[in-house]
Amino acid sequence: MSADLLIHGGDIVTPTEIIRADVAVSDGQIQAIGNREFMPPASNEIDATGKHVLPGIVDPHCHLGYVDTLECAETETRASACGGVTCAGIYLLALKDGIIAQFDRLHAEFEERSFIDAFFHLMVVDELTTREIAECPKIGINSFKFNMGYKGPHADLLGISSTDDGATFRGFRTIAGMPAPARGAVHAENIDIHLMLRDELMAAGRSDYAVWNESRPPFVESECMRRAIYLAKNAGCSLYFPHITIAEGVDIIAEARAQGLDVVGETCPQYLTHSNEDPAAIFETHPACANVNPPLRDRACNDRLWEGIAQGVIHTVGSDLAPTTLEMKGDNIWEAPMGLANNSELLLPVMLSEGVNKGRISIEKLVEVCSYNPARTFGAFPRKGSLEVGADADIVLVDLEARKTVSAENLHTMCDWSIYDGWELTGWPTHTILRGEVIVENGEPKPRKAGQAQQVNTT
Repeated sequence: MSADLLIHGGDIVTPTEIIRADVAVSDGQIQAIGNREFMPPASNEIDATGKHVLPGIVDPHCHLGYVDTLECAETETRASACGGVTCAGIYLLALKDGIIAQFDRLHAEFEERSFIDAFFHLMVVDELTTREIAECPKIGINSFKFNMGYKGPHADLLGISSTDDGATFRGFRTIAGMPAPARGAVHAENIDIHLMLRDELMAAGRSDYAVWNESRPPFVESECMRRAIYLAKNAGCSLYFPHITIAEGVDIIAEARAQGLDVVGETCPQYLTHSNEDPAAIFETHPACANVNPPLRDRACNDRLWEGIAQGVIHTVGSDLAPTTLEMKGDNIWEAPMGLANNSELLLPVMLSEGVNKGRISIEKLVEVCSYNPARTFGAFPRKGSLEVGADADIVLVDLEARKTVSAENLHTMCDWSIYDGWELTGWPTHTILRGEVIVENGEPKPRKAGQAQQVNTT
């Protein structure tokens, strides 16, 4: 029996080991793993000598637009693919008519535009989407985000209703009655305290980049995390915290799991590498670019989050992709759209360079938190997140010694800025393979094919 693709000579990385073996691929799935002499002949081959062979990166945290939540799907998923991402967790914002009535349209737009596969999270933003939670597994959605940190101008920017504790608890109770992998997620910030501080700082005439952190200090995040865990515990709901920024967040997750609660914590590369103590150059010239929720913290938080990953407390790393241009960001930090542009393309290079190559984590741990754990948390495993026979042949080849200087001009995103602009990163993906098809070769994307992207129906 022949194979469609044979990847030979590389070092395969799993969450527990590194092995020298070849990978045979047929019909979009991994057919065999083993020594070259036992592999079937293949119509195409890739020589991975000197490279590490990883499961495709599963980026669990992507926004592809603001009001039209897929408006940037083509450019941003192409960029993600160039960074080794083969599956994304995309947050859908279904305004006015809810998700059930709009899902077919959103699904069709995703398949028409995306370079990579995806599963979907629903942003629960009003009474209708709260009522629709129980129906969402029918359309393949099993994770639901509650925006506890949005009220007033931030909610108005997205066109959503504020989410109070009663609405959150009601949603948690519904999710608790659903089978796994149903899970609630929370944007954890005490919005009332932020709005009070915002008013004070605006009245003082502040508009510098550092003011954003001061308007949302660390205790605003920790208080909301503890409150959300308490609500989820009483509802019996599994819980997910995206974009943890604070050192205390590691301890909060550890305490919850020690109590036997199903609580999973995610951080992002930007919260591992950047702080207000060492601001990105773009913040000096364009302070509005620092508008990100939650904000960047300090070096102590960076270090503790790395420790949390190494210790197995922080389970996933996502990019919080939020595409913007400098023109979109504008000049007013208080009115700018939120987010730090496209860090999905750089998620793997940052984790390789600043994590693996600097000795903070092993490459096996990288695979665990960037592929295996996200897929398991959201029900995409073992189809995604693993290199085992029968899994989708989602594979990324990595050169741990490759060095490149990041330039916003050379990235593949629509975003014309990056907080990593000028950084030299060591460790880059060379090939990205989606269900057996090479979609990125030598760091450059191939033309998108019809039917290239699929929804992963989480179970």
